[in-house]
Amino acid sequence: MRRLICLAIVINFLLIFLPENSYCYAANSEFELEWDYLNSSNNDRELDTVSLHILKKISETKNKSIYRGITITRPLGNVTLENQTQSQDSSAVGIGPIYMFRTEKHYPGKLSAAFDISGGVILYDKPFPAGGRYYDFMWRLGPKFIYKINETSSINVGYMLMHVSNGFKTHNPGYDAHGLSLGFVTKF
Repeated sequence: MRRLICLAIVINFLLIFLPENSYCYAANSEFELEWDYLNSSNNDRELDTVSLHILKKISETKNKSIYRGITITRPLGNVTLENQTQSQDSSAVGIGPIYMFRTEKHYPGKLSAAFDISGGVILYDKPFPAGGRYYDFMWRLGPKFIYKINETSSINVGYMLMHVSNGFKTHNPGYDAHGLSLGFVTKF
């Protein structure tokens, strides 16, 4: 099992850092840092999740963009499992690659509205949530408002919905959450 997890980690990092353009390509890279603070929306899940998403734009058309990157997440709290009355600690640390699709509507001036959808595989330091597995799929979606500070930087604020689960039909202790997302975009 450890070999499989190590292989998955190596493959994920290779996919994240493989260039989409030649290393000779000299255009500026646009990076986005996003922070989420999400609260569980399940009654039997008392989890608060803080996540950092480091994203790089890899494709852009008129109003659609695709990003890839890495997520570092820290859920804190307790979970009450089925047929149990006592809750179990479900605090963990996770990391994994993600892809994000953004559609954006530009308004006159410096403001625009966007809708983001992202997903990826997260590997945790222990089974998460309690009784789960060492990995889960994380899906997020929600609207954002983006304010362009200057030609190379912008900030955004949004409301995100998140679903985390391992995708199995029989043993899938996932959870749902919602909350605030803040982001900063700049070019290097």
